Amino acid sequence: MTSALAGVWLVFRRELATVRRTPGYAVLAVGLLVVLGGLVAVGGGGATGFVPAVVDLLLPTEVLVPLLAVVLGYRALFADAASGELAVIRTYPVSAAEYVLGVLLARTVALAALVGGPFALVGAYVWLTAAPDTGIFATHAGVDSPVLFVRFLALVLLFGAAYLSLSAAVSAVATSRRSAIALAVLALLAGILGGDLAVLRSLSVGASPSGIGGSVALTPNGAFRGLVFEHVIGVAFAPEGGFVDGGRAVASLVGWTVGGVAVAAALLAFGSHVDVAVERVREQVRR
Repeated sequence: MTSALAGVWLVFRRELATVRRTPGYAVLAVGLLVVLGGLVAVGGGGATGFVPAVVDLLLPTEVLVPLLAVVLGYRALFADAASGELAVIRTYPVSAAEYVLGVLLARTVALAALVGGPFALVGAYVWLTAAPDTGIFATHAGVDSPVLFVRFLALVLLFGAAYLSLSAAVSAVATSRRSAIALAVLALLAGILGGDLAVLRSLSVGASPSGIGGSVALTPNGAFRGLVFEHVIGVAFAPEGGFVDGGRAVASLVGWTVGGVAVAAALLAFGSHVDVAVERVREQVRR
């Protein structure tokens, strides 16, 4: 194992142990399962099939998954810095990038378990409870297939990873627990509402609806929603597609994820230099 991989592995194991020792995350997973199960039961998706269940879950998913991802990530880097453990970790041959990657890989595994687990159980429930006459696998290959719910689950995890990465970047900026919470809330609101508000603003000033489709995919929520309509819901209701550019939407989610990692690593690596520069600017302004 190379030294870089060894550093990532060291941090990964430590962070995973930290997550396992936090019972509150398991409580959040149970709460998510209760909410998702209740939505599917009340909405009727469990009795009608996978695609109706996805329709029932889509809007709540756009709020709940970012919320859980932010809870997992908003103190991921700040907690070590505040407790002084980061300074101890950095005495090992571990770079800032290796540290951030190790932390986020562990948190991503936790996200897959805490978010993916409840969604997978809901999918199993739909499989067991959907009425026989709605299972039209034989005559319409792929329509309302379990494969569609698997696609939805994969998109949910990619969506959550983007918010997890962004919240980790926020935690690298925070200087206190209060500021970490405030910045996390701002990032959450900006991600959930920012894209839709920008679209509404564009429409209100006369922009053509056909001209804003590309910009929708630039936000995590817009990209996720478009991919679900394109590759899950649209398979049954609008096979011709056209909801969003799939490549651009996937690139957007991956870009937000990679960008969050890069920002967090840069802040940890050069944060002291930035602080010094800011103080110099303040001194110049005071003079």
